[in-house]
Amino acid sequence: MPVPKSTVENSPRKLLRDVVLEKMLAAIQDGTLQPGERLNDDELVQWLGVSRTPIREAIAKLVDYGLVEMEANRYTRVATPTAEQFDDALQVFAGFAELATRWALPKLDDAQAAELIDILEQVREHAEHEDRAMNADVQHFVEAAIRAADNPLLSTLSNSVIPRVQFVALAEDRFTFWDGRFSVDPLIAAIRKRDGDAGGAVIRTLGVTLSDLLQRLRASQ
Repeated sequence: MPVPKSTVENSPRKLLRDVVLEKMLAAIQDGTLQPGERLNDDELVQWLGVSRTPIREAIAKLVDYGLVEMEANRYTRVATPTAEQFDDALQVFAGFAELATRWALPKLDDAQAAELIDILEQVREHAEHEDRAMNADVQHFVEAAIRAADNPLLSTLSNSVIPRVQFVALAEDRFTFWDGRFSVDPLIAAIRKRDGDAGGAVIRTLGVTLSDLLQRLRASQ
């Protein structure tokens, strides 16, 4: 692994282990740390500019997320995502998205509604131009819906699910569901009506459609 200049700074608002976790998550998601790459304590200390303790705490959390594999006295390495893991994570992510949408929409204030609509318009624009930034837009929508749902347990659980979805999506990195743009208008209508059931139904249909499409694509390969 090339060792970049340290970018970790002490923060009065975050534990050092959480700052390290964010940096390592980003490195895994952007490919700086590759699937199968071994994680060496000395290299990580040099890169992150911190002691081994917060690094090991962050790695333990990444193991919980399924992003790192560890076997005592043998290796600690970035996991290699599979198509099967992607399917499992997608199913859970779709469930989170549906719940968050159902619970959030009736609670939305005007600012929250405007935020969700703005994100959906970005989804539409990026999909129409086949810009894979659409995937990040979808994640931002779900995260905003989770915040608006104001359910602490849902929020806590999503902290482990969303990073795993981002990671295992590397197994399907050639696939983006551009037709998701056709769900934008029904979702916007549900947001404006504060209709959680209607919004949740749109998300459920999206999840089922995407899952079925993936299975057909794999069967044809």
